[in-house]
Amino acid sequence: MFIASFITGPFQANCYLLAREPGSDCVVVDPGMGAEEFLGEALKTHHLTPVAVALTHGHIDHVGSARQVGDQYGIPVLCPRDDRHLLADPMAALSDFARPLIEQCYGSTTLREPEEVVDVEPFSHHEYADLDLEFLHAPGHTPGCSMIRMVDAQFGPIVMSGDVVFAGSIGRTDMPGADPAQMSRSLSDVVWPLDDSTHLLPGHGGPTTMAQERISNPFLNRT
Repeated sequence: MFIASFITGPFQANCYLLAREPGSDCVVVDPGMGAEEFLGEALKTHHLTPVAVALTHGHIDHVGSARQVGDQYGIPVLCPRDDRHLLADPMAALSDFARPLIEQCYGSTTLREPEEVVDVEPFSHHEYADLDLEFLHAPGHTPGCSMIRMVDAQFGPIVMSGDVVFAGSIGRTDMPGADPAQMSRSLSDVVWPLDDSTHLLPGHGGPTTMAQERISNPFLNRT
């Protein structure tokens, strides 16, 4: 398994490239605001060919370049079904403070969807780049918020945890469309059962493991 990452945009979101090995097909996870500026060089450096974009949820800091990347490479954009509307209407999940920034970056708060969008159903599997991607529906931060799980023969389970769980914290639940009660259920029903050996690659900040979070994350300890 090969994973590369870089940080995008003013919200410092992680964009990941998932592949079996360098020099092969890859999946681009959460190409956030301005990701297209760095993606080409990352693909060239690791000799990767993108075959799909996968989104953990619909917030602009994670999908801000999904259309540009999807359309440029002619590849599908996999988006959790309940967050698809955010691809065209990012302000539906943001407070008004973000409006000037969105207008500055995109010239409008109404955007155009990627040419090819795949509606991802909760807990569905999708195979791209010889990887089995399981979308674990974990709403609360957004209605469609999901974690993307894979199992690697060498490293074991790997979860792109998006904005569900971070090292020592969890995603916010005070934004439009968020639901604290749903987040609590997601933490107890979806996150807590993950095996201790699971590697967590969050949407912001550094990597962690489920074993570490079970011990140190105060939000998980409350579930």
